[in-house]
Amino acid sequence: MARVVIPRPPTVAERMQAVRGLVCDVDGVLTDGKLNYLGDQELKSFSVLDGFGITLAKQAGWRVALLTARGGPAVERRAAELGVELVSGERNKGVAFRALCDRWQLPAANVAYIGDDWLDLPAMLQAGLAATVPASAAAVRQRAHWLATAEGGNGAVREFVEAVLRLQGRLDALLQRYLNGDGETRAGADEADKAGAP
Repeated sequence: MARVVIPRPPTVAERMQAVRGLVCDVDGVLTDGKLNYLGDQELKSFSVLDGFGITLAKQAGWRVALLTARGGPAVERRAAELGVELVSGERNKGVAFRALCDRWQLPAANVAYIGDDWLDLPAMLQAGLAATVPASAAAVRQRAHWLATAEGGNGAVREFVEAVLRLQGRLDALLQRYLNGDGETRAGADEADKAGAP
């Protein structure tokens, strides 16, 4: 009689090891989720920690995109500063996630997604590694493989990228480039921001 072998699902470590691309939600992940208005203008605050985390991901060879149901000039500017793809105004994030994987020619198993609310679930369920932030909806936390300790808009994406690169054995080499003064410091505005900070 033939023996049926049911393959086990990959461990979180195996999922992290496989990451070659990252798709980030914006509101609540790269921002604190608050909407501030100045007249007709919508204002958003982004952390330079997260921006530099995205820079590190790009330096490691990852493909990176921002995927948001809300568009706007602030998000467009941030994506341009970071040099990443932007998919905005897309409420069907599962379809958009698949399209990004196809364009990048990467299997979904090699692409991570970090989100915080129900609209993110279709993409998270397809992603090889699904991550979230502490203030995310309960249904999202229940389905995530990895949970940040930092809040959205306050370094959660940086924490995630470093955790994955550390497990992949690549973080120390990237750090050494900066220790040697060889780090690429203009993949976003973040290093200039830090240099000018008091």
